Amino acid sequence: MMVLLDRVQMADNDISLVVDDLIAKLPKLKAPTRPWGSQVCIYKVHQKLQEVSSPSVYKPAVVSIGPIHYGDENLKETQDCKLYYMSEALTQRGKNDINSTTALLQKCVESIEKLEKRIRDCYADPIHLESKEFVEMLVIDGLFIVGLFQHFGVEQPPPDEDPLAHNPWGRQNLTWDLLLLENQIPLFVLESLYKLTTSEEQQNSKTIGYLAYGFFKNYIHFPRDKTVLENMQEADKHEDTPYKHLLDQLAQTFHPLTDNKDGEAPPPLPPLRRALGATFKLIVKIILPKPKTLHTTRLYMASATQLDLAGIKIVKGPTEASFLDISFNDGVLTIPPVSISARVDPLLRNLIANEQFSDRYTEYVTSYSLFMDRLIVTEKDVEFLSNQGIVTNNLGRFEEVADMFSRLHREVVLGRPFYYLGTFDRVNNYYNSRWNFWKAHIKRKYFSSPWVTIAVIAGGILLLLTTLKSIIETLQFYLPKDKLSAEFNPNFLKLGYY
Repeated sequence: MMVLLDRVQMADNDISLVVDDLIAKLPKLKAPTRPWGSQVCIYKVHQKLQEVSSPSVYKPAVVSIGPIHYGDENLKETQDCKLYYMSEALTQRGKNDINSTTALLQKCVESIEKLEKRIRDCYADPIHLESKEFVEMLVIDGLFIVGLFQHFGVEQPPPDEDPLAHNPWGRQNLTWDLLLLENQIPLFVLESLYKLTTSEEQQNSKTIGYLAYGFFKNYIHFPRDKTVLENMQEADKHEDTPYKHLLDQLAQTFHPLTDNKDGEAPPPLPPLRRALGATFKLIVKIILPKPKTLHTTRLYMASATQLDLAGIKIVKGPTEASFLDISFNDGVLTIPPVSISARVDPLLRNLIANEQFSDRYTEYVTSYSLFMDRLIVTEKDVEFLSNQGIVTNNLGRFEEVADMFSRLHREVVLGRPFYYLGTFDRVNNYYNSRWNFWKAHIKRKYFSSPWVTIAVIAGGILLLLTTLKSIIETLQFYLPKDKLSAEFNPNFLKLGYY
């Protein structure tokens, strides 16, 4: 009996230990080691997303910024480049002596030390760097970016000692490295260092956000709304930028001026027109057979070539609008033109990753990737869109563009309502309409070319004349001749030997 009691007591103790361990792990019952608040904005891309793309899509090629890729042996060669532009930033005030530079650098270090906790909280993963090393890294990286933006913001030829002066490959790869999600530091770090290293006059004329836009604008060839850019540039001249980091600023330049209106309900029709429309639909439903392909899933849309066969016209949108400004109205799908190059894939992937890890962002680019994945299925779709002036293919074969958009949406989820859901609904309603389907079928069969159209018209006229001749001859047979005009001669309807 004692042995049994001992076993029961030991079992109870084991259970208590398990319960204590589980209680200790519950985040609401202990102080969290990593606060996950609204300030988190920089993430390490999940392995699943990396597996469906090239490894270089999310990893820097020449320069590391911030803690995620800090210490990478393959990126240490650009350390001298960082120090060069760091010196540029520290000497912007016109004082090049060692004492002034030392004093200014001391202020920069003190400024970042005060912001250290706030900076660490911006990263989703814990940063395993000691305070001294962490602050030193941020000062170097931050001043490097500030000096780089200031240096290339001046319209004058760079000196020969500039490490990027005669290295276009290095400069271009460095520029794209600054737009990777894993290669970001908070923008308030750049703002703090920029204010310390520039005069009040410079700060009043241009913010760090304004300089950043000027640095990147020559590399980004996706259409952006002209009014949005003008508003952002005007605000960035005099106000502290509200962006979280450089990639976030770029993402906001792509945002459309207004939300997609395709999801809004059309104004109600007058009762008479509504009744006539319902009657017409009923007649069409009775007379015309149902199309073979119907799309009832709201997140599905036919490809470009299928839409064209169904009578939906796909046209190039304005270049002044954002590439996200896609709309559908009265059988016309309007899509702004895009130029597809090797840089587009990593750019879109990092913009999508930026949206995927936080539901605080509207998923514009994620929605765009799904839209293009549905629109482009084969190289024939790319060729069709290219002929319409919507897609400019700089990759080579049309198939490569189709593959890019097919892979772009893999392992990606829609955490918020799909931005183009209303557009899909309108396109599918038009596509599924029996009247629209058969109208397009007749147009394609009988009016596909001028010669076919002429033949159809000629055949129609001949049929009309033949019918009219038959009616007149019937009337002559059944009606008394005195009731017909003596002057009327039906032989005028004869064509040749007919």
